Amino acid sequence: MKNPISLFLIIALTVLFACQKEIKLKPAQYDGQLSIECILIPGQIPQLFLQSSVPFFSPNTTPSQLFVRGANVSITGSFTDNLTTDSVFDKFRCRWIPFYKGAIPSQSGQTYNLSVTYGSKTYTASTTINQLKVSISTTSYVAEFHDVYGAHEGVIINFTDIAGSENFYRYQMSRVIDSSVYGSSSLGLIHSTCTNGAFFYIREFSRSIYFDKGLDGQSMQLVVEPAYGHSQNDTAFVFVQSLDKNSAEFYDNLDKQKLAQYNPFIEPVFLKTKIAGCIGIFGSAVVSDSLLFVYPE
Repeated sequence: MKNPISLFLIIALTVLFACQKEIKLKPAQYDGQLSIECILIPGQIPQLFLQSSVPFFSPNTTPSQLFVRGANVSITGSFTDNLTTDSVFDKFRCRWIPFYKGAIPSQSGQTYNLSVTYGSKTYTASTTINQLKVSISTTSYVAEFHDVYGAHEGVIINFTDIAGSENFYRYQMSRVIDSSVYGSSSLGLIHSTCTNGAFFYIREFSRSIYFDKGLDGQSMQLVVEPAYGHSQNDTAFVFVQSLDKNSAEFYDNLDKQKLAQYNPFIEPVFLKTKIAGCIGIFGSAVVSDSLLFVYPE
């Protein structure tokens, strides 16, 4: 007598392949939206990223393919800054990143108004740069910390929250790498294929936003998984950004949306825009002085 398990598998496979049918799905109509992202930092010239949203299965995925050209973009503070198209070459991903660039550095204590006109529509927003700069006290490293997604290594930044106000923070790191350095899993484990061993500058920002609710004036600690690989004694400079409330809420919501895509047990999150009529944020951040960090392993 034939093995009953083998016979069952043969029958199951026969039924499975006999029932295959090709179904062509007609994509639903999709109306794209503009995506605007601009964070003003004192002493720096404004950069505004203007893109168009596309359907999920669209082949257009690079910054150059998504960039919206031909818009009129201005930022008005004490003076009006008319932004023009520019681009920078991303040496890690080996591709160009276009954006709209201003000419007047932003200043603390000022309120800025954004105007983006594209086609027949105009989008407006405003931000005031009134955040206070924190001072990093110490940095350290943990080889392994755990969250719901498993074990991670982490860079630790310690500082004291500014008392008497509602504050929002995120981490920033700047360092120099070469083509031997791979990105973490969030970057797809890729590395530069166009620098041929030459060193180049990168910046990374934490996805998570840290709130000082219940910690007013107290010591705070950020623990962040690095976005790029490293070796022992590699050096970097770390910063803490103090964000305005709109920016903090937008990026926090964006982080929660990304987490919901990978974890079926997290409630779905809808991204809430901070600019009426489109998707995006126009905000500001004040950056702390840097502190040297050396990877111990």
